[in-house]
Amino acid sequence: MQTNKVNISNIIDKHRMDASFFMTENSYRGYVSLSKYVSVKGGKRIPKGEFFSFQRTDYLYLRLSDIDNFEAIDFAKFNSISEDLFIKLHRYQIEENELIISIAGTIGRTFIVKNIPIGKKVILTENCAKLVLKDNNVLPEYLRIVLESNIIQEQIYANRIKTTIPKIGLDRIGRLKLPAIPHVDIQSQIVEQHTQAQEAKQTKDREAKSLLDSIDSFILKTLGVILPSRDTYAKENKVTLSQLIGNRYDPYYHNEYFEEAFKHLKETSNYNLVRLRDISVLITSGITPKSGGDDYTDSEHGVAFIRSGNIDIMGEVDFDNLLYIKREVHDTRMKSSKVQNGDIMIAIVGATIGQVGIYHSSREANINQAIALVRLKDVYNPEYIKEVIKSSIGQLNLDRLKRPVARANINLEEISTMLIPVPEIEVQDEIVKSIVSIRQQAKRLQKEGVELLEKTKQEIENIILGNL
Repeated sequence: MQTNKVNISNIIDKHRMDASFFMTENSYRGYVSLSKYVSVKGGKRIPKGEFFSFQRTDYLYLRLSDIDNFEAIDFAKFNSISEDLFIKLHRYQIEENELIISIAGTIGRTFIVKNIPIGKKVILTENCAKLVLKDNNVLPEYLRIVLESNIIQEQIYANRIKTTIPKIGLDRIGRLKLPAIPHVDIQSQIVEQHTQAQEAKQTKDREAKSLLDSIDSFILKTLGVILPSRDTYAKENKVTLSQLIGNRYDPYYHNEYFEEAFKHLKETSNYNLVRLRDISVLITSGITPKSGGDDYTDSEHGVAFIRSGNIDIMGEVDFDNLLYIKREVHDTRMKSSKVQNGDIMIAIVGATIGQVGIYHSSREANINQAIALVRLKDVYNPEYIKEVIKSSIGQLNLDRLKRPVARANINLEEISTMLIPVPEIEVQDEIVKSIVSIRQQAKRLQKEGVELLEKTKQEIENIILGNL
Protein backbone atom coordinates (compact mmCIF):
# COMPACT_ATOMS: atom_id res chain seq x y z
CA MET A 1 0.00 0.00 0.00
CA GLN A 2 1.31 3.45 -0.93
CA THR A 3 1.56 5.87 2.00
CA ASN A 4 1.84 9.61 1.87
CA LYS A 5 3.26 11.38 4.90
CA VAL A 6 2.12 14.94 5.51
CA ASN A 7 3.33 17.27 8.24
CA ILE A 8 0.71 19.06 10.35
CA SER A 9 2.46 22.35 9.53
CA ASN A 10 1.81 21.75 5.81
CA ILE A 11 -1.88 21.18 6.44
CA ILE A 12 -2.09 24.45 8.34
CA ASP A 13 -0.07 26.32 5.70
CA LYS A 14 -1.99 25.00 2.69
CA HIS A 15 -5.46 25.02 4.31
CA ARG A 16 -6.06 21.54 2.89
CA MET A 17 -6.68 18.18 4.57
CA ASP A 18 -7.27 15.93 1.53
CA ALA A 19 -4.50 13.42 0.84
CA SER A 20 -4.80 13.69 -2.96
CA PHE A 21 -3.70 17.31 -2.79
CA PHE A 22 -0.46 16.48 -0.99
CA MET A 23 0.23 13.44 -3.17
CA THR A 24 0.20 15.81 -6.15
CA GLU A 25 2.13 18.49 -4.26
CA ASN A 26 4.95 16.06 -3.49
CA SER A 27 5.22 14.88 -7.11
CA TYR A 28 6.55 18.17 -8.51
CA ARG A 29 9.57 18.96 -6.38
CA GLY A 30 12.18 20.91 -8.31
CA TYR A 31 9.59 22.61 -10.48
CA VAL A 32 9.03 26.38 -10.57
CA SER A 33 5.88 28.21 -9.43
CA LEU A 34 3.80 29.77 -12.19
CA SER A 35 3.94 33.05 -10.25
CA LYS A 36 7.63 33.33 -11.21
CA TYR A 37 6.56 33.98 -14.78
CA VAL A 38 3.15 35.66 -14.48
CA SER A 39 0.97 37.83 -12.30
CA VAL A 40 -2.44 36.25 -11.79
CA LYS A 41 -5.23 38.84 -12.08
CA GLY A 42 -8.89 38.01 -11.47
CA GLY A 43 -11.89 39.19 -13.44
CA LYS A 44 -14.99 40.87 -12.03
CA ARG A 45 -18.70 40.13 -12.01
CA ILE A 46 -21.21 42.79 -12.99
CA PRO A 47 -21.92 44.63 -9.68
CA LYS A 48 -25.29 44.21 -8.03
CA GLY A 49 -27.75 46.74 -9.41
CA GLU A 50 -25.80 47.15 -12.66
CA PHE A 51 -26.83 45.61 -15.97
CA PHE A 52 -25.64 45.00 -19.50
CA SER A 53 -26.39 47.79 -21.96
CA PHE A 54 -29.35 47.38 -24.32
CA GLN A 55 -27.39 49.30 -26.95
CA ARG A 56 -24.07 48.38 -28.57
CA THR A 57 -21.16 50.30 -27.06
CA ASP A 58 -17.37 50.26 -27.30
CA TYR A 59 -17.21 48.48 -23.94
CA LEU A 60 -17.64 44.71 -23.97
CA TYR A 61 -17.91 42.06 -21.27
CA LEU A 62 -16.30 38.64 -21.80
CA ARG A 63 -18.17 35.75 -20.20
CA LEU A 64 -16.93 32.18 -20.04
CA SER A 65 -19.73 31.13 -22.39
CA ASP A 66 -18.42 33.56 -25.04
CA ILE A 67 -15.33 31.41 -25.63
CA ASP A 68 -16.25 28.82 -28.24
CA ASN A 69 -14.51 25.58 -27.22
CA PHE A 70 -11.64 27.75 -25.96
CA GLU A 71 -10.45 28.23 -29.53
CA ALA A 72 -12.33 31.25 -30.89
CA ILE A 73 -14.48 34.15 -29.79
CA ASP A 74 -16.93 36.32 -31.71
CA PHE A 75 -16.74 39.83 -30.28
CA ALA A 76 -19.97 40.72 -32.10
CA LYS A 77 -21.85 38.39 -29.71
CA PHE A 78 -20.45 39.94 -26.53
CA ASN A 79 -22.74 41.83 -24.20
CA SER A 80 -22.05 45.56 -24.03
CA ILE A 81 -21.71 47.68 -20.90
CA SER A 82 -21.97 51.44 -20.44
CA GLU A 83 -18.94 53.73 -20.29
CA ASP A 84 -19.73 54.51 -16.64
CA LEU A 85 -19.71 50.81 -15.75
CA PHE A 86 -16.49 50.29 -17.70
CA ILE A 87 -14.82 53.04 -15.68
CA LYS A 88 -15.83 51.23 -12.49
CA LEU A 89 -14.42 47.94 -13.80
CA HIS A 90 -11.44 49.24 -15.79
CA ARG A 91 -8.92 47.38 -13.60
CA TYR A 92 -10.29 44.13 -15.01
CA GLN A 93 -9.72 45.03 -18.66
CA ILE A 94 -8.00 42.43 -20.86
CA GLU A 95 -5.56 43.25 -23.64
CA GLU A 96 -4.47 41.70 -26.93
CA ASN A 97 -2.37 38.49 -26.58
CA GLU A 98 -3.13 38.09 -22.89
CA LEU A 99 -3.53 34.53 -21.63
CA ILE A 100 -6.86 33.70 -19.97
CA ILE A 101 -7.57 30.69 -17.72
CA SER A 102 -11.00 29.53 -16.53
CA ILE A 103 -11.29 29.25 -12.74
CA ALA A 104 -14.94 28.23 -12.27
CA GLY A 105 -17.02 25.48 -13.81
CA THR A 106 -14.81 24.10 -16.57
CA ILE A 107 -11.63 25.00 -14.70
CA GLY A 108 -8.16 24.97 -16.18
CA ARG A 109 -9.03 25.73 -19.80
CA THR A 110 -6.95 28.45 -21.42
CA PHE A 111 -7.34 30.95 -24.22
CA ILE A 112 -5.19 33.69 -25.79
CA VAL A 113 -7.09 36.88 -26.57
CA LYS A 114 -6.71 37.78 -30.25
CA ASN A 115 -8.14 40.35 -32.65
CA ILE A 116 -9.93 42.69 -30.25
CA PRO A 117 -11.81 45.09 -32.57
CA ILE A 118 -10.21 48.51 -32.94
CA GLY A 119 -11.68 50.95 -30.43
CA LYS A 120 -13.23 48.24 -28.26
CA LYS A 121 -12.35 47.61 -24.62
CA VAL A 122 -13.10 44.30 -22.91
CA ILE A 123 -13.77 43.47 -19.24
CA LEU A 124 -13.11 39.93 -17.98
CA THR A 125 -15.66 37.80 -16.10
CA GLU A 126 -15.01 36.71 -12.51
CA ASN A 127 -15.05 33.11 -13.75
CA CYS A 128 -11.69 33.62 -15.45
CA ALA A 129 -8.28 35.03 -14.58
CA LYS A 130 -5.68 36.63 -16.81
CA LEU A 131 -2.02 35.68 -16.63
CA VAL A 132 0.12 38.77 -17.21
CA LEU A 133 3.64 37.81 -18.28
CA LYS A 134 6.53 39.21 -16.26
CA ASP A 135 9.19 38.12 -18.75
CA ASN A 136 9.22 39.00 -22.47
CA ASN A 137 11.22 35.82 -23.10
CA VAL A 138 8.19 33.70 -22.23
CA LEU A 139 5.82 33.14 -25.15
CA PRO A 140 2.12 33.12 -24.20
CA GLU A 141 1.53 30.37 -26.79
CA TYR A 142 4.18 28.16 -25.13
CA LEU A 143 2.82 28.84 -21.66
CA ARG A 144 -0.65 27.90 -22.85
CA ILE A 145 0.66 24.55 -24.13
CA VAL A 146 2.28 23.88 -20.75
CA LEU A 147 -0.87 24.83 -18.83
CA GLU A 148 -3.00 22.51 -20.97
CA SER A 149 -0.60 19.58 -20.42
CA ASN A 150 -1.38 16.66 -18.13
CA ILE A 151 1.27 17.66 -15.58
CA ILE A 152 -0.50 20.97 -14.94
CA GLN A 153 -4.08 19.76 -15.35
CA GLU A 154 -3.45 17.14 -12.64
CA GLN A 155 -2.40 19.91 -10.27
CA ILE A 156 -5.41 22.03 -11.18
CA TYR A 157 -7.70 19.08 -10.48
CA ALA A 158 -6.04 18.48 -7.09
CA ASN A 159 -6.24 22.19 -6.20
CA ARG A 160 -9.88 22.68 -7.12
CA ILE A 161 -12.37 23.65 -4.45
CA LYS A 162 -14.96 20.87 -4.37
CA THR A 163 -18.27 22.72 -4.49
CA THR A 164 -21.37 22.37 -6.68
CA ILE A 165 -19.56 24.49 -9.27
CA PRO A 166 -15.83 23.55 -9.12
CA LYS A 167 -13.53 26.53 -8.54
CA ILE A 168 -9.86 27.28 -8.07
CA GLY A 169 -8.48 30.32 -6.26
CA LEU A 170 -6.08 32.83 -7.79
CA ASP A 171 -3.45 32.01 -5.18
CA ARG A 172 -3.57 28.34 -6.12
CA ILE A 173 -3.17 29.22 -9.79
CA GLY A 174 0.01 31.11 -8.90
CA ARG A 175 1.35 28.12 -6.94
CA LEU A 176 1.03 25.67 -9.84
CA LYS A 177 4.39 23.99 -10.48
CA LEU A 178 5.95 24.13 -13.95
CA PRO A 179 9.11 22.64 -15.41
CA ALA A 180 11.58 25.51 -15.93
CA ILE A 181 10.77 27.36 -19.16
CA PRO A 182 13.48 26.85 -21.82
CA HIS A 183 15.12 29.38 -24.15
CA VAL A 184 12.71 31.28 -26.38
CA ASP A 185 14.05 29.47 -29.48
CA ILE A 186 13.03 26.11 -28.04
CA GLN A 187 9.66 27.56 -27.04
CA SER A 188 9.15 28.70 -30.64
CA GLN A 189 9.96 25.24 -31.99
CA ILE A 190 7.46 23.61 -29.64
CA VAL A 191 4.78 26.18 -30.50
CA GLU A 192 5.36 25.53 -34.21
CA GLN A 193 5.08 21.76 -33.72
CA HIS A 194 1.84 22.22 -31.78
CA THR A 195 0.45 24.68 -34.35
CA GLN A 196 1.08 22.25 -37.21
CA ALA A 197 -0.78 19.51 -35.35
CA GLN A 198 -3.67 21.87 -34.61
CA GLU A 199 -3.89 22.87 -38.27
CA ALA A 200 -3.90 19.21 -39.31
CA LYS A 201 -6.74 18.56 -36.87
CA GLN A 202 -8.65 21.58 -38.15
CA THR A 203 -8.30 20.22 -41.70
CA LYS A 204 -9.84 16.93 -40.56
CA ASP A 205 -12.59 18.85 -38.76
CA ARG A 206 -13.38 20.88 -41.89
CA GLU A 207 -13.61 17.70 -43.95
CA ALA A 208 -15.94 16.21 -41.33
CA LYS A 209 -18.08 19.35 -41.27
CA SER A 210 -18.36 19.30 -45.06
CA LEU A 211 -19.65 15.74 -44.88
CA LEU A 212 -22.14 16.59 -42.14
CA ASP A 213 -23.32 19.68 -44.02
CA SER A 214 -24.01 17.49 -47.06
CA ILE A 215 -26.70 15.59 -45.13
CA ASP A 216 -29.18 18.43 -45.53
CA SER A 217 -28.77 18.56 -49.31
CA PHE A 218 -29.06 14.77 -49.45
CA ILE A 219 -32.36 14.81 -47.54
CA LEU A 220 -33.85 17.60 -49.66
CA LYS A 221 -32.79 15.94 -52.92
CA THR A 222 -34.04 12.49 -51.89
CA LEU A 223 -37.41 13.88 -50.82
CA GLY A 224 -37.63 16.17 -53.86
CA VAL A 225 -38.00 19.27 -51.70
CA ILE A 226 -36.86 22.65 -53.01
CA LEU A 227 -36.88 25.56 -50.55
CA PRO A 228 -36.37 29.21 -51.51
CA SER A 229 -33.42 31.23 -50.23
CA ARG A 230 -34.35 33.46 -47.33
CA ASP A 231 -32.07 36.22 -48.59
CA THR A 232 -34.45 36.99 -51.45
CA TYR A 233 -37.26 38.06 -49.14
CA ALA A 234 -37.76 41.36 -47.35
CA LYS A 235 -37.43 41.42 -43.58
CA GLU A 236 -40.63 43.41 -43.08
CA ASN A 237 -43.46 41.34 -41.63
CA LYS A 238 -46.66 42.28 -43.48
CA VAL A 239 -49.84 40.32 -42.83
CA THR A 240 -53.51 40.67 -43.68
CA LEU A 241 -56.24 40.42 -41.06
CA SER A 242 -57.68 37.31 -42.73
CA GLN A 243 -54.37 35.48 -42.21
CA LEU A 244 -54.59 36.05 -38.47
CA ILE A 245 -58.03 34.53 -38.01
CA GLY A 246 -57.70 31.17 -36.28
CA ASN A 247 -53.91 31.33 -36.28
CA ARG A 248 -51.00 33.01 -34.56
CA TYR A 249 -51.49 36.77 -34.14
CA ASP A 250 -47.85 37.81 -34.55
CA PRO A 251 -46.67 39.03 -37.97
CA TYR A 252 -43.41 37.04 -37.56
CA TYR A 253 -45.30 33.77 -38.08
CA HIS A 254 -46.78 35.12 -41.34
CA ASN A 255 -43.50 36.47 -42.70
CA GLU A 256 -43.46 36.36 -46.51
CA TYR A 257 -40.54 33.94 -46.50
CA PHE A 258 -42.38 31.41 -44.34
CA GLU A 259 -45.47 31.64 -46.54
CA GLU A 260 -43.44 30.99 -49.70
CA ALA A 261 -41.21 28.33 -48.13
CA PHE A 262 -44.16 26.23 -46.97
CA LYS A 263 -45.78 26.68 -50.37
CA HIS A 264 -42.60 25.28 -51.97
CA LEU A 265 -42.48 22.45 -49.44
CA LYS A 266 -46.03 21.36 -50.26
CA GLU A 267 -45.60 21.71 -54.03
CA THR A 268 -42.20 20.03 -54.43
CA SER A 269 -42.19 17.16 -51.93
CA ASN A 270 -42.31 13.73 -53.55
CA TYR A 271 -44.12 12.39 -50.50
CA ASN A 272 -47.18 13.26 -48.45
CA LEU A 273 -46.72 15.82 -45.69
CA VAL A 274 -48.09 14.71 -42.32
CA ARG A 275 -48.45 16.46 -38.99
CA LEU A 276 -46.12 15.24 -36.28
CA ARG A 277 -49.13 14.52 -34.04
CA ASP A 278 -50.54 12.11 -36.66
CA ILE A 279 -47.51 9.82 -36.51
CA SER A 280 -46.97 10.02 -32.73
CA VAL A 281 -48.44 8.26 -29.73
CA LEU A 282 -47.07 10.83 -27.27
CA ILE A 283 -45.85 14.43 -27.36
CA THR A 284 -45.04 15.77 -23.91
CA SER A 285 -42.49 17.63 -21.79
CA GLY A 286 -41.32 17.56 -18.19
CA ILE A 287 -40.77 20.02 -15.38
CA THR A 288 -37.70 21.41 -13.66
CA PRO A 289 -37.49 20.75 -9.92
CA LYS A 290 -36.31 23.71 -7.86
CA SER A 291 -32.56 24.27 -8.20
CA GLY A 292 -30.68 22.95 -5.21
CA GLY A 293 -33.87 21.43 -3.80
CA ASP A 294 -34.55 18.02 -2.29
CA ASP A 295 -35.61 16.50 -5.61
CA TYR A 296 -32.00 16.03 -6.74
CA THR A 297 -29.51 13.31 -5.81
CA ASP A 298 -26.33 11.69 -7.14
CA SER A 299 -25.85 9.46 -10.19
CA GLU A 300 -25.62 6.31 -8.08
CA HIS A 301 -29.04 6.71 -6.50
CA GLY A 302 -30.90 8.88 -8.99
CA VAL A 303 -32.45 8.91 -12.45
CA ALA A 304 -30.83 10.84 -15.31
CA PHE A 305 -32.42 14.28 -15.80
CA ILE A 306 -31.95 15.57 -19.35
CA ARG A 307 -32.02 19.29 -20.10
CA SER A 308 -31.93 20.90 -23.54
CA GLY A 309 -28.24 21.76 -23.16
CA ASN A 310 -27.44 18.05 -22.75
CA ILE A 311 -28.32 17.34 -26.40
CA ASP A 312 -25.19 17.96 -28.45
CA ILE A 313 -24.87 19.13 -32.05
CA MET A 314 -24.74 15.50 -33.26
CA GLY A 315 -28.05 14.76 -31.57
CA GLU A 316 -26.51 12.64 -28.83
CA VAL A 317 -27.12 12.95 -25.09
CA ASP A 318 -24.08 14.09 -23.09
CA PHE A 319 -24.25 11.67 -20.16
CA ASP A 320 -21.13 13.18 -18.55
CA ASN A 321 -22.89 16.40 -17.55
CA LEU A 322 -26.32 15.27 -16.42
CA LEU A 323 -28.15 16.08 -13.22
CA TYR A 324 -30.00 13.31 -11.39
CA ILE A 325 -33.41 13.37 -9.72
CA LYS A 326 -34.69 11.11 -6.97
CA ARG A 327 -36.52 7.98 -8.06
CA GLU A 328 -39.69 8.92 -6.18
CA VAL A 329 -39.86 12.21 -8.13
CA HIS A 330 -39.34 10.29 -11.38
CA ASP A 331 -42.12 7.83 -10.50
CA THR A 332 -44.67 10.36 -9.20
CA ARG A 333 -44.66 14.03 -10.20
CA MET A 334 -42.66 13.38 -13.39
CA LYS A 335 -44.01 9.97 -14.40
CA SER A 336 -45.66 11.40 -17.54
CA SER A 337 -42.30 12.52 -18.98
CA LYS A 338 -40.29 9.33 -18.54
CA VAL A 339 -37.97 8.78 -21.50
CA GLN A 340 -37.80 5.49 -23.40
CA ASN A 341 -35.22 4.12 -25.80
CA GLY A 342 -35.93 5.57 -29.26
CA ASP A 343 -37.77 8.69 -28.07
CA ILE A 344 -37.09 11.89 -30.01
CA MET A 345 -36.18 14.96 -27.96
CA ILE A 346 -36.54 18.51 -29.33
CA ALA A 347 -35.27 21.61 -27.53
CA ILE A 348 -38.17 24.09 -27.46
CA VAL A 349 -36.88 26.92 -25.24
CA GLY A 350 -33.93 29.30 -25.29
CA ALA A 351 -30.62 29.36 -27.13
CA THR A 352 -30.67 25.64 -28.03
CA ILE A 353 -34.15 25.75 -29.56
CA GLY A 354 -34.35 23.39 -32.53
CA GLN A 355 -31.66 21.03 -31.30
CA VAL A 356 -32.92 17.49 -31.75
CA GLY A 357 -31.70 14.07 -30.67
CA ILE A 358 -32.77 10.51 -29.93
CA TYR A 359 -32.45 8.76 -26.61
CA HIS A 360 -30.34 5.67 -27.28
CA SER A 361 -30.23 3.95 -23.91
CA SER A 362 -32.10 1.49 -21.73
CA ARG A 363 -31.27 3.63 -18.67
CA GLU A 364 -34.22 5.31 -17.01
CA ALA A 365 -34.35 9.05 -17.65
CA ASN A 366 -36.58 12.11 -17.50
CA ILE A 367 -36.66 15.55 -19.12
CA ASN A 368 -37.25 19.17 -18.18
CA GLN A 369 -39.87 21.53 -19.59
CA ALA A 370 -37.45 22.89 -22.23
CA ILE A 371 -37.62 19.58 -24.14
CA ALA A 372 -40.48 18.17 -26.19
CA LEU A 373 -40.49 14.38 -26.07
CA VAL A 374 -41.94 12.70 -29.17
CA ARG A 375 -42.75 8.98 -29.16
CA LEU A 376 -43.66 7.70 -32.62
CA LYS A 377 -46.04 5.00 -33.74
CA ASP A 378 -44.30 1.71 -34.50
CA VAL A 379 -44.55 2.05 -38.29
CA TYR A 380 -42.22 5.07 -38.41
CA ASN A 381 -38.44 5.14 -38.12
CA PRO A 382 -37.48 7.61 -35.34
CA GLU A 383 -34.02 8.06 -36.87
CA TYR A 384 -35.61 9.25 -40.11
CA ILE A 385 -37.96 11.67 -38.36
CA LYS A 386 -35.08 13.00 -36.26
CA GLU A 387 -32.96 13.64 -39.36
CA VAL A 388 -35.80 15.47 -41.12
CA ILE A 389 -36.36 17.65 -38.05
CA LYS A 390 -32.62 18.40 -37.96
CA SER A 391 -32.71 19.29 -41.67
CA SER A 392 -33.76 22.61 -43.16
CA ILE A 393 -37.29 21.18 -43.48
CA GLY A 394 -37.66 20.67 -39.74
CA GLN A 395 -35.80 23.84 -38.87
CA LEU A 396 -38.11 25.80 -41.18
CA ASN A 397 -41.04 24.49 -39.12
CA LEU A 398 -39.38 25.30 -35.81
CA ASP A 399 -38.14 28.71 -36.92
CA ARG A 400 -41.65 29.71 -37.88
CA LEU A 401 -43.22 28.33 -34.72
CA LYS A 402 -40.84 29.94 -32.23
CA ARG A 403 -41.86 33.23 -30.69
CA PRO A 404 -39.35 36.03 -31.39
CA VAL A 405 -39.04 37.14 -27.77
CA ALA A 406 -36.08 37.49 -25.42
CA ARG A 407 -36.25 33.76 -24.59
CA ALA A 408 -37.62 32.07 -27.68
CA ASN A 409 -40.07 29.23 -27.07
CA ILE A 410 -42.47 26.82 -28.76
CA ASN A 411 -45.35 25.05 -27.04
CA LEU A 412 -46.28 21.38 -27.41
CA GLU A 413 -49.43 22.05 -29.43
CA GLU A 414 -47.33 23.94 -31.96
CA ILE A 415 -44.71 21.18 -32.07
CA SER A 416 -47.48 18.72 -32.91
CA THR A 417 -48.35 20.74 -36.06
CA MET A 418 -44.92 20.33 -37.68
CA LEU A 419 -45.19 19.19 -41.31
CA ILE A 420 -42.95 16.22 -42.18
CA PRO A 421 -42.57 14.48 -45.58
CA VAL A 422 -43.06 10.78 -44.83
CA PRO A 423 -42.24 8.14 -47.47
CA GLU A 424 -42.72 4.38 -47.15
CA ILE A 425 -40.81 2.73 -44.29
CA GLU A 426 -38.40 1.12 -46.78
CA VAL A 427 -37.44 4.55 -48.10
CA GLN A 428 -37.11 5.90 -44.55
CA ASP A 429 -34.74 3.05 -43.71
CA GLU A 430 -32.61 3.62 -46.83
CA ILE A 431 -32.30 7.34 -46.09
CA VAL A 432 -31.23 6.58 -42.52
CA LYS A 433 -28.70 4.01 -43.74
CA SER A 434 -27.06 6.59 -46.03
CA ILE A 435 -27.00 9.27 -43.32
CA VAL A 436 -25.50 6.88 -40.77
CA SER A 437 -22.70 6.13 -43.25
CA ILE A 438 -22.00 9.85 -43.70
CA ARG A 439 -21.94 10.46 -39.95
CA GLN A 440 -19.59 7.51 -39.42
CA GLN A 441 -17.18 8.92 -42.00
CA ALA A 442 -17.32 12.31 -40.28
CA LYS A 443 -16.71 10.77 -36.85
CA ARG A 444 -13.74 8.85 -38.21
CA LEU A 445 -12.18 12.06 -39.54
CA GLN A 446 -12.80 13.85 -36.24
CA LYS A 447 -11.26 10.93 -34.34
CA GLU A 448 -8.19 10.98 -36.58
CA GLY A 449 -7.75 14.69 -35.92
CA VAL A 450 -8.06 14.26 -32.15
CA GLU A 451 -5.60 11.35 -32.11
CA LEU A 452 -3.08 13.28 -34.20
CA LEU A 453 -3.21 16.29 -31.88
CA GLU A 454 -3.04 14.13 -28.74
CA LYS A 455 0.00 12.29 -30.10
CA THR A 456 1.75 15.62 -30.69
CA LYS A 457 0.78 16.86 -27.22
CA GLN A 458 2.32 13.75 -25.68
CA GLU A 459 5.53 14.24 -27.66
CA ILE A 460 5.66 17.87 -26.52
CA GLU A 461 5.02 16.91 -22.91
CA ASN A 462 7.92 14.45 -23.09
CA ILE A 463 10.14 17.24 -24.39
CA ILE A 464 8.99 19.59 -21.63
CA LEU A 465 9.68 16.94 -19.00
CA GLY A 466 13.07 16.17 -20.52
CA ASN A 467 12.14 12.58 -21.39
CA LEU A 468 13.46 12.82 -24.95
